[in-house]
Amino acid sequence: MRRISKSSSANELTPKERFLKAVKLKKVDRPPVLSANQTATIEQMEKLGIFYKDAYSSPEKLATLASAAWEELGLEGVGVPFCQTVEAEAFGLEVNWGKKKSSIPVVSFKGCVAPEGIDVPENFLERGRIPVVLDAIEILAEKYGDFLPVLGHVIGPFSLAAHIANIEKILKMSIRKPKLVEEFTEMGLDAIAEYAKAMIERGADAIVIENMFASADVIGAKNYAKFAKPFDRKLIRKIKGITILHICGDCTSIIEDMIETKATCLSIDSKTDARFAVEISRGKAAIMGNIDTIYTLPFGKPEDVEAETLRAIEAGIDIIAPGCSLSPLTPNRNVRVMVETVKKISVKATGDSYA
Repeated sequence: MRRISKSSSANELTPKERFLKAVKLKKVDRPPVLSANQTATIEQMEKLGIFYKDAYSSPEKLATLASAAWEELGLEGVGVPFCQTVEAEAFGLEVNWGKKKSSIPVVSFKGCVAPEGIDVPENFLERGRIPVVLDAIEILAEKYGDFLPVLGHVIGPFSLAAHIANIEKILKMSIRKPKLVEEFTEMGLDAIAEYAKAMIERGADAIVIENMFASADVIGAKNYAKFAKPFDRKLIRKIKGITILHICGDCTSIIEDMIETKATCLSIDSKTDARFAVEISRGKAAIMGNIDTIYTLPFGKPEDVEAETLRAIEAGIDIIAPGCSLSPLTPNRNVRVMVETVKKISVKATGDSYA
């Protein structure tokens, strides 16, 4: 496992300093513990009276709900938005907010058969919820910027293409008309890059690229390398800042491809072999994750969360985090256990002393 350096004082580093060092593979006193993905739980939303759709009604509400990651859970970072539908909506697609206030919004669209006739909005940063997200990042940066890392979340190019064309049609195209898949994916690239750059200008310390449909579980390892990786790499080059590439599911078979995108950090799900990911990425990219968000965090006992967190620490993961978006059903208590376990157990797991 990667060794964590000794420190003369456990309080020397702020969470932001610790994150910036860890993400660049520099020595830290202990792993940071935060999330690359959405952090809102029903408990938080009920306490604040701000649910997903409400949050996007104003930058202040969006920033308040994002702040709960630190204020309520103790996660050492804050970020917005909470879903992967903002860019698709800016392209004119309809968003389904579900029947419950705690439902995570999805894009409900049957898809286009070809890129022709789809206009890339010239005023992309002024459309839909994008202005609210950018203003919320500025609020978070003003509030926490000297102490916590602020993360801006954008969708991956392949996943935006899957929204526009429909994932089932994209999968069929990959066999019958592979050139169309590339055209759909290229279409949103510059818009996403513009959005990410605006986030950095407003105070984001890092950009998370959430490429959920590019999962090897969905499209296969060969198709990730062919259709998604080239555009992830192009996007990362355009952003020119700290990037965290998040792909859901089992990424074991595509870790080397993810490294080749030149992302600063790779966020891996619980299904990914953490030890392999750490070993193969050594010196090339930080690894973030991979606490189970399907069973352990939402439904496990505190001791289950502690054991899962210790496993991730022992595997040498650089930044301890949920492996994917938190389920809204996740008890706040379980996330706090993950946070406190990192603070307490990391000393025992590494054999270092931070006193």
